[in-house]
Amino acid sequence: MPGHRVLWPLPLAGDFNPRNSRTRRAPSSLLPRLHLALALLWLAERGWKWWRVRQFFHQPIPAPDHEPAQTLVSIIQPILSGDPTLDDSLAATLRARSSYPREWLWLVDEDDAEGLRVCRDLIAHHPDRAIALIPTPPPALDDWRNPKTIKLIAGAAVARGRILCVLDDDTRLPDDGLERCLPFLDRPGVGLAYGLPYYVSFADLWSSLVAAFVNASSLLTYIPPLALTAPFTINGMFYAVRREALAAVGGFSGLEATLADDFAVAQRFRHAGYSLAQTPLRHAISTHVAGPRHYTALIARWFVFPRESVLRHVAPRDRAIVNALIVVPTALPLALLLATLARPNRRAVALLALCHAVSFAVFAHTDRAYLGGATPPSRAPLVPLVQTLLPLQVAAALLRPQRIEWRGHTMEVERGGGFRLIRRRDNPSA
Repeated sequence: MPGHRVLWPLPLAGDFNPRNSRTRRAPSSLLPRLHLALALLWLAERGWKWWRVRQFFHQPIPAPDHEPAQTLVSIIQPILSGDPTLDDSLAATLRARSSYPREWLWLVDEDDAEGLRVCRDLIAHHPDRAIALIPTPPPALDDWRNPKTIKLIAGAAVARGRILCVLDDDTRLPDDGLERCLPFLDRPGVGLAYGLPYYVSFADLWSSLVAAFVNASSLLTYIPPLALTAPFTINGMFYAVRREALAAVGGFSGLEATLADDFAVAQRFRHAGYSLAQTPLRHAISTHVAGPRHYTALIARWFVFPRESVLRHVAPRDRAIVNALIVVPTALPLALLLATLARPNRRAVALLALCHAVSFAVFAHTDRAYLGGATPPSRAPLVPLVQTLLPLQVAAALLRPQRIEWRGHTMEVERGGGFRLIRRRDNPSA
């Protein structure tokens, strides 16, 4: 209308500059995109790893070139008391069904009165099993040698089997477990075969937290990288070698200075031209976690070992694969939660819930289909919690002094995988 003017509010100095406005809105507009990218990345990672696990377990077990009934297997077990489930774990392996004839070599510190008692009791209750109890000198503070490796050397020296199996004292071989593993040693070029761990310890909260973490991550950690690279390390809880292959690489001698004995053994076989075979054998582990201090020490040990003993020695390509498939995905649940909290809205919360639902479904399927439902339903809700808190635990483990504890022994891990014994447990019988 003539004579009518609309007076718009005058901008203040520095206000309503279109270029400045776009700059100020950029961070808030990027956050939803970052949130969506994190969610899609987590969903893709879960889906691809689940598919790789399914493909792995659909592969047939090779036919053995040997006759199992005529192949003696020596099971070498370094034993150290301190876990209340020790006798149950040893007994479970003794009871396991197998068509292979077996002998058990139990190596126990001479001053480990409790360990010796447990072994003698089991020997008395299983007279039909070929068990040799071998006392060994305990480690001294000025002894730089790995106590487990020393026991492996002693066990291999008296083993009579064509195949030697190294088995941790908290690890339980299942019925027909050897049948699912040992045929892989007959494949051309294979020098060592190993299995997949899962946990069966859910007696209390702290044990359940550890078990939930392992059962949700074990298969998704060890199997998918096989699609991109050959194995460069192993699970030291259980592995099997042919006697002649172990002799060809020099046995266990010379590996005493390395704390991560499993990685040292794997590298020795690889440097000699042998390949490592990840097999579909799943073996249970029983470890009682006494409380928050024990829990923290256990998590720290699991992450200090790979950093110092593995990642510093592998090829850059393998290191990149580990970072891309294992390290980075570990941070996704926490990163997505933080992005949701930074700008909470219905869409962000829905995406977070969807990702956790898919991740939990992947865990539930793999636990039921491949681990025999090892995780009780009452403990399954711990899985999202441990997945979210894991990056904080890893950071705390890597920032703290590089010391680990193993059933009372305290060791300082040196750069590159060496170590020194800081303190022996005062009461080996405890």
